[in-house]
Amino acid sequence: MDTPMLMDLRTVEQLATEGRHAELVAYVEGRQDFVEVLDGSPTLALLYGTAHARLGRLAEGDRWVALALQRAQERGDRAIEVRAVNVRGAIALEGGRLDDASEHFRRALDEAGKLGDHATMGRCSNNLGIIASVRGDHTSAVGSYTMAQAAFQRAGHRRGIVETHHNLAIAHREQGQLDRALAEEERAVEVAHEVGDPGLAAQSLAGRAEIRATMGDAAMARREAETALAVHRELRDVVREAEDLRVLALARAAGGETAESLRLLREVIESARAHARPLLAATAERDLARVLERAGMREEALQSAAVARDEFAELGAVGERQKLEQWLAAWGAR
Repeated sequence: MDTPMLMDLRTVEQLATEGRHAELVAYVEGRQDFVEVLDGSPTLALLYGTAHARLGRLAEGDRWVALALQRAQERGDRAIEVRAVNVRGAIALEGGRLDDASEHFRRALDEAGKLGDHATMGRCSNNLGIIASVRGDHTSAVGSYTMAQAAFQRAGHRRGIVETHHNLAIAHREQGQLDRALAEEERAVEVAHEVGDPGLAAQSLAGRAEIRATMGDAAMARREAETALAVHRELRDVVREAEDLRVLALARAAGGETAESLRLLREVIESARAHARPLLAATAERDLARVLERAGMREEALQSAAVARDEFAELGAVGERQKLEQWLAAWGAR
């Protein structure tokens, strides 16, 4: 018979699966018995640390995930160890440490393959695809996402399949293949609704909004971005909320609302820097440069583009750095 502690741990796991990270943290901290065993339970420490990281508290998240990794290694729990290595990679990626992140993901992918853990294999491949995309290698990114999708399908992990459709959409969008991007994002939204995950559905909706903004469909882009933002605010998912605000800014710019777009982008940049999210800060700074350019604010646009270029260079985001260098050169800037 399951003990009350084991039954309640399953509640924590369910909250994690559903992406209800703020509720998970509150649930754990509201249980004295959980607080007392956190230090010695690799599973609970991993779930708790992951939730903190997903709420934008990267240092706190990494502290608990590192503890989970240590405890798993002491107990010989290779399944939790591999999951913890992957999550530490995700935290490094969020913090802009791409080389560290890649090392963690490759290590976890190798170990997950030995264990036959297809869900973790999918997560690692998906994360390696994100790094390839950030570095501008979209061909490798698509390959990694396709491998991730196959692994998630073998594991029956439909939420992971949503993530890969969403990321494939981003890769196609970055290559200017907007129809293919829209089709992938449509599928992501559809599957997310099928599995009943509002947070993932909202993430995919925001992705679709960004594609629509790029296509010039400002009104629909704004509606979808605002819907995604409302869902993530209700879930208290501050990480995805910031991404939604960036997309909303692009939708407002596409609709000719330049002043509001600039205000939103500056808000995102300030928040991203305050919470040590350099990739988001660089991306929003790049978007700010583009909006300023379209508004005829040349000097300010050049300044933002130069800042974004330097930030992408520091992150190792080769593709974005090169595009900005070309953009600056075309304007006669150095």
